[in-house]
Amino acid sequence: MREHEEAVANALDAYQRQVLPDKLPSHRADPLLAELLSKSLLDQLVRYAERRDLKVNDTLALLHQERLDRGGRAHDPVERFRLASEVQFRQEPTATGAKPRFPLWRGFITALAASPNGGAQCTVRVPGIHQGLHVTASELEPADPFPPLSTRTAGVVVSARGAESAIIDIGVRLKRAAASGLVADEQALTDLAQLTMRLGTWSGGQPDAIMRHLHDRILAAVQKPPQPGRGRPAAQLSASEFPQGPTSSPSPDRPPSTRPSPDNRHNPRKHHP
Repeated sequence: MREHEEAVANALDAYQRQVLPDKLPSHRADPLLAELLSKSLLDQLVRYAERRDLKVNDTLALLHQERLDRGGRAHDPVERFRLASEVQFRQEPTATGAKPRFPLWRGFITALAASPNGGAQCTVRVPGIHQGLHVTASELEPADPFPPLSTRTAGVVVSARGAESAIIDIGVRLKRAAASGLVADEQALTDLAQLTMRLGTWSGGQPDAIMRHLHDRILAAVQKPPQPGRGRPAAQLSASEFPQGPTSSPSPDRPPSTRPSPDNRHNPRKHHP
C-alpha cells in the first residue's frame, strides 16, 4: 500500500542521514544507492535482533518464501501455493481465455488438492465473503500482503489468518467476561473493531459480515469445556483480562507441586537456598 511504501522510504531517509555524508544524492533518485542501503539496513536489523536474543530467522525465511511466491507473471506460482498462503483472484482472463469468476477478493488457502487434469485445486477462505471457495490455482495470484496491525490485547497481527484468530480469541474473552458479570475491556473492544475493519479492507468484505462468519467459531470456543487440571477457571481468566470489573483481582496461580514422582522417591530433587 502507498502509505506503507512512503513509511519505508522515510525510514531509509533517516538511515541514510545517519550513515552517509550529506553530499550524496538521496536514495530516492539513485536505485543503486537504495539497494545498497536496503541491504545494509537489513543486515543491521538482523544483528540488532541477535544481540537482543530476538527470534527473526523464521520470519526472514518466511519473507523470502513469500517474495518468491510474489515473483510476478514470469514465475508461475500455481505449483508453489501452500496452505495459509494469502492469495487474490486474478482479474485478467485465464490461460484458457475464461473471464474471472470473482472480483478482486483476497483470502488465504485452507486446503489444497490435485485436480483430475493434473492442476491444483484450492479452497480459499475470503474473510467476510465466503467460508470456502473452490477454485483452480490458475485463478489465483499472490495477494498484496495483509498490513500488520499492532493491538493492545492481541499483540502485533501480521496475517489475515492471524487476524481471524485474534478476533476469535478476543470474542471468546469478551463473552466469558460478560457471562461472569464483568465489564468488557475497552481496549479489547477497540482491538476487535480495528481488526475487523483492517481485515475487511484487505479482503473486500465488511466488518459485520466478518463477525457473522466467525460467530459460530467464537461460540464453539466459549462452550468448549476446559481441560481438567490445566489453566485457571474461565471466571478467573476473564477477571484477570478485564480488571475493571466489579470483582476483586483473582488470586495468583498456585505454584507447581514439588512432590516427587513415584519414580523419584529415593532421589528427591535438590533444593537450593
